[in-house]
Amino acid sequence: MSMKFAHVDGPALGSLQDLLWIADIPQIAARSHPDRDAIIFADRQIHVSYAELDAYSNGFAQRLRRLGLEPGQRIAYLGKNSDLFYVVLFGAIRAGLILVPINWRLATPEILYQLADSDARLLIHDPELAGAANAAVIGLDQPVVLLPTEGQGGLREQLIAADAPPEAIGAGDRLILQLYTSGTTGIPKGVLIGHRAMSVARHAELVAQDFAHVASGSVFLSAMPNFHIGGMSWVMIGLVRQGTVVITADPAAANLLRLIDRYAVRHTWMVPTLVRAIVDTVRADPSLPVPRFDGLFYGAMPMDVELLKDSMAMFQCSFVQFFGMTEVGGAAAALGPADHDPARPALLKSVGKPYPGVEIEIRDLDRRLLPRGVPGEIWIKSPSVMQGYWNLPDKTAESLQDGWYASGDGGFIDENGHLFLTDRIKEMIVTGGENVYPVEVEQALRRHPAVLDAAVVGLPDPRWGERVTAVVELRHGNRVSADVLIEFCHGRIADYKCPKQVHFTPALPRTASGKVQRILVRNTLLKP
Repeated sequence: MSMKFAHVDGPALGSLQDLLWIADIPQIAARSHPDRDAIIFADRQIHVSYAELDAYSNGFAQRLRRLGLEPGQRIAYLGKNSDLFYVVLFGAIRAGLILVPINWRLATPEILYQLADSDARLLIHDPELAGAANAAVIGLDQPVVLLPTEGQGGLREQLIAADAPPEAIGAGDRLILQLYTSGTTGIPKGVLIGHRAMSVARHAELVAQDFAHVASGSVFLSAMPNFHIGGMSWVMIGLVRQGTVVITADPAAANLLRLIDRYAVRHTWMVPTLVRAIVDTVRADPSLPVPRFDGLFYGAMPMDVELLKDSMAMFQCSFVQFFGMTEVGGAAAALGPADHDPARPALLKSVGKPYPGVEIEIRDLDRRLLPRGVPGEIWIKSPSVMQGYWNLPDKTAESLQDGWYASGDGGFIDENGHLFLTDRIKEMIVTGGENVYPVEVEQALRRHPAVLDAAVVGLPDPRWGERVTAVVELRHGNRVSADVLIEFCHGRIADYKCPKQVHFTPALPRTASGKVQRILVRNTLLKP
């Protein structure tokens, strides 16, 4: 009897001869639906038609050239969700520049690092983030132009409509995005995403059977941050279908319910934390209208089966779960509507099957293919895989091999080809949909003079999925409270990375070589 290895292919991707390039989305939609709202920035009641999105993107591309920026250079965006982000994105692509979206929740040193590492020459920022933007720029060697998004002299005030970009820029594998993701070393890595890769990823969603219920021209809601590949990709899913995307920077359940009702939203993507908040809010107030979607998409963190059953009963729509990461340009697999079957609860724990054009394998630490049902590391092959990590050839070589990406996530593939997640090989914590690497938090804690060493783990949390928890070993003769250490981390790392709990121990468990054993720390904390 031959062994069945853990390799599974997604459906055929289809012909890419007529591939819709990301930069062309506004122009193509403007030809058939010039007056249709492309984006509604709900927080300020700003409506941007497809004709306006196309013209403003061209105008911004021309502005970038007038600033003396050349193809291949980087510009950065530090801001909350807004329609302006997509003017900047499309304009930068059309001008041949690379956009570096920065998480607005980062501390100033973290912002400075990303600006310096990317060699960004323009920083577009929200007015309320001017303090962090100015502080970060002061520490840079390269000259950086600051441009606020709003207010006098800001980007919105200076938007100029233009008929065409400054000049034709070739598509191909030209880089368009540099998205930073942290790693086990604690040093953020700039993920390089090409125009073709991002375009193919959106093409896969167009041809995937799991998206068959998503009609062209539908209304989409996006509360996920634009600086994340997930939030950005979700908006693109709506724009590729020439729909209207309602964008908000306020993910509070009450606000989302109001927007869903006001704009008759048919599709949305949320992390399970938000799904839970909406379910709880509707249950607590019977006067609120129950959202009636055509489709609810979720991902970025697991959704427990009970919440999934509750939300399926409440919303009575098609459900799709995404599984992916920045390095593959968004999602690589999906659990589609047909597999969201309460009669098969075990399947609800799966993250689904590969996207069209995607291959997934499970390998051991020696990179050998494992049999079905045996857990190991998830490897992904897709035309949407990144080109590498910026200025990190060794890390790129570790992660990419013959078109395959070593994800660092653990999982197994069952006999029917469904992918299930197990542990995270790289020890990443997912809290409220945000990724936190323990080493970043540990480094911040070690800067306190009372701290000798620290181990950071993720513990189960009913609201956030996981909560960041630290166990600290103090220097001999020193004392400090948990609250003081938590506050110490604020301002040094992003708030969501800061530990929610701090425990103290006389000595952390270590290997013979002196390495802290996080798994033992976590197991001790989980003991009743």
